[in-house]
Amino acid sequence: MDVIAACRVLVEVGERGSVTGAAASLRVAQSVASRRILALERHLGGALLERTARSAVLTPFARDLLPSARRLVRLADELELDAERARLRPVTVAVPMGCATRDLAVVDAAGRAAGIRLDFVAAPPARRAELAAANGVRVTVASVPPADGVWAAELGAAGRRATGATLRIGSLRRGRTGRARDGDAGARLRIGPEDDVPHVRDVLQRAGYAAGLLPGQLPVDDSTTAALAAVLADGDLLLCSEAEASELGLHWRPFTGLDLARGYTVTGQSEHDVAAVRSAVGDELAAAFGAHPSGRPLADDEVHDE
Repeated sequence: MDVIAACRVLVEVGERGSVTGAAASLRVAQSVASRRILALERHLGGALLERTARSAVLTPFARDLLPSARRLVRLADELELDAERARLRPVTVAVPMGCATRDLAVVDAAGRAAGIRLDFVAAPPARRAELAAANGVRVTVASVPPADGVWAAELGAAGRRATGATLRIGSLRRGRTGRARDGDAGARLRIGPEDDVPHVRDVLQRAGYAAGLLPGQLPVDDSTTAALAAVLADGDLLLCSEAEASELGLHWRPFTGLDLARGYTVTGQSEHDVAAVRSAVGDELAAAFGAHPSGRPLADDEVHDE
């Protein structure tokens, strides 16, 4: 039986003096209210009402129980209110810093349509990992090697000038004149905060050194703003995804002979939060940071309804 619903009837009978008045106050049929009182009498093992032709009076047993019934009803109402507040509380999601505002708005809109409110925290990979470890956010888009990720974003080089050619890393090597062999390549290929992770930075640096590049030609910047300023001022190139290049107003081209990508997965304090976010906004979230499914088979605990 529904003890709370029955206690609501008992409290209303005590205040209104009849089952009819209680039913009207609760907006239920009188027969429903009567059945709830009878069920509560059986559950508690005592009569609750002294019934007459025109009224229903609480028995001494019922009057003794009325304060507890009121507390139970009040606590039930508070529980429902707290549950509503919890449902409305946003799920905080740590995302890469390169996500465009409009793309995140699309993710947010898709979440609202699915009944989930989202609040985004943009941060570089190391900071996202710190937030996840400290429970500073409920869900994190974590940077991982592409083979371990749910999504992957191909990396290439972006510059201020358009060119239809792909970029071979060795073409950045300076000739006798001090200029790179690729006239559109600039002097340096800059690594931004999002790619300052071993599975991207170290792979690129090993490839660059093997091709004869100097260490200073693959600098790591503390911010995307600083990297972009060097691209615009000095003609350098920026390591980034095609989506990020478009957002920054740069011209992007893929690498030749170098397979380089960002890998992403979703982690969180709660498997329920992770599954809910993946199911509701997974496609939109991946599009926000220019990624696509990695192609690896999903583990059983990662499978979700599309």
